[in-house]
Amino acid sequence: MTEELVRAGRGALRFARSQMPVLDGIQREAERTRPLAGHRISGCVHLTKETGVLVELLVAAGAEVAWTGGDEVSTQDEVAEALRAAGVRVFGRRGMTTAEVEQGIDDVLKAFPAGPTIVLDNGSRMIERVVRDRSAFPELVAATEKTTEGSRRVRELDLDFPVVSVNDIVTKWEVDNTYGTGQSTIDGILRATGALLAGKRFVVAGFGHVGRGVAIRAAGLGARVIVTCRSNETAVRARLAGFEVLSPVKAAAQADFLCTATGYPDVVTGEQLDVLPSGAVLCNTGHSVTEINLTDLAARTAEVEQVRPHVARHHLRDGRYVDLLAGGGLVNLAAGEGNPSEVMDVTFANQALATLGLGAEVPAPGVHEVTAEQDEDVARRKLAAMGIRIDEEAAA
Repeated sequence: MTEELVRAGRGALRFARSQMPVLDGIQREAERTRPLAGHRISGCVHLTKETGVLVELLVAAGAEVAWTGGDEVSTQDEVAEALRAAGVRVFGRRGMTTAEVEQGIDDVLKAFPAGPTIVLDNGSRMIERVVRDRSAFPELVAATEKTTEGSRRVRELDLDFPVVSVNDIVTKWEVDNTYGTGQSTIDGILRATGALLAGKRFVVAGFGHVGRGVAIRAAGLGARVIVTCRSNETAVRARLAGFEVLSPVKAAAQADFLCTATGYPDVVTGEQLDVLPSGAVLCNTGHSVTEINLTDLAARTAEVEQVRPHVARHHLRDGRYVDLLAGGGLVNLAAGEGNPSEVMDVTFANQALATLGLGAEVPAPGVHEVTAEQDEDVARRKLAAMGIRIDEEAAA
């Protein structure tokens, strides 16, 4: 079975690479210069086939690499086995418990006897562990963080090493969060439920870049989109984008679908659960499995029925039922395949360039943003891969 998984994983990696020309080009450059020679990298990013291509780039650039997916549902086992067969230390599998996920993060940090020299993080949990037990990682020189919530949390830490935030740039916000996660979230919902969205009341909790993408895609399929927001600023944006904006409870009372997209815990609690219409579909595409308070849901549940592979029907004590997708985890990764390879080509190009840069020069301690020059460079590379030029020569 392992040999079959390795073959399947290698095929998946080849397929992803064929749709990731920017990252492939960066790898060819890195193979010649090997800027990460001598570095040990511990990574915690959803272990999909696209992430696998990033891992292969890091190895080609000279690094020893250990990796974990960092959540319960996103690891693609065939990709994990293919990377293991290539010498990467991989910790984790699809379908882990939350305790096993946390253990995997600890294991990947301890994968090297002297610890990692660079950490690639997705949600700041590895970086926070390093800060809490800094003496255990004396040779760590730098890290990168690729999520909105993770970058926010890293900025609150007392750092004695640099962290590059690979998030607050146009090519990440727009390509990955809005268009990538917007599409893959709807894809995951449709794969899980087979439902018709046209005419349905689709509530999106949060109107950051991800929430906006989900709202746009749901509206494009004919849903009546309602948005709930944590701040007045995002509420204004949502309203001016043409979406109805309601309080969380009023929105939940109308929801045929309720999708969280915030990165914060307890977005849906008993207060919303008590007013959801019977038959409502509940799912999450934010960063954490804690966005839907599963304890509050369990307290109201009389019986759980697994009606489809990713659909748990919670029969509530008051006679209603709600369908929870993917156990409250990331629906786009659990029920779907995550963001398209073409999208992650841009995101991982930024993360790769930031990491390769750390191999050449380590900046001062603290949080550093990706430069506007790199953002423009990645956009230029992507346009070139698409056969598009915007200068006068192209127009001639």
